[in-house]
Amino acid sequence: MNIGRIFSLLLLSAILTAPAWADAQKGQPIKTTGTIKHQGLEGGFWGIVGDDGQNYDPANLAPEFQKEGLRVSFEAVPATNQMSIHMWGTIVDIKAIRKIESSGSVPDSLKPVTGTAKASLTATWEGAKRVLAARGEALVVRDETTETIATKPHALERDALLASFKSQFKPEDSGYQNGTYELSINLTEQGKKKTLVEVKAKIMAFGRAHKAMAKPDSWDPVLSNGKIENEVLKAILSEAKKRK
Repeated sequence: MNIGRIFSLLLLSAILTAPAWADAQKGQPIKTTGTIKHQGLEGGFWGIVGDDGQNYDPANLAPEFQKEGLRVSFEAVPATNQMSIHMWGTIVDIKAIRKIESSGSVPDSLKPVTGTAKASLTATWEGAKRVLAARGEALVVRDETTETIATKPHALERDALLASFKSQFKPEDSGYQNGTYELSINLTEQGKKKTLVEVKAKIMAFGRAHKAMAKPDSWDPVLSNGKIENEVLKAILSEAKKRK
């Protein structure tokens, strides 16, 4: 096989296996999903961090989509005739965009909030302890009179760790391999047969690939996205329904 034919085959292979984001470089329509993120550069602007690994700088993002962390599906075309001072991502014109609704039918009161989850339930201190025991948590009861429960550190494997916090890195680049979390559950009476249940998690991650000259292999606190807390809160809700 001559050199020219080999080169042609390699070129064809590259074209067929080109990632979706390469469409932006070719001026083709872009169809992907991503997360709305506010960028602090040049006075601040809204961008889309694409699930295809690329950043998109929309020239016409509607106000209702300018919300931090909002998940969207969108179609766009590169805005080749526009300039931007942002120097961030590919400038695009949005042609169609919609919110990606979360799956399931979780009540509004149980939807995760960054770093915590809370709801008014018919729950008891004993019921919360049963939920934690069923999860295999080691309990540290801080104060029975105020109905505050805490747990000892519990190990998190890499996949569960990465799913439990928001990171500025892509999961494959973060370098985190394992971690721990500690739960804190507060129960506050809110009248007859009503209790405000608040679940918080302290998450620590280990093994991050630090930049050169930075301290290597340290334990880092990470910002929870509410996933662990919401799972526990839903389990307490289920336990409370059993005891009615």
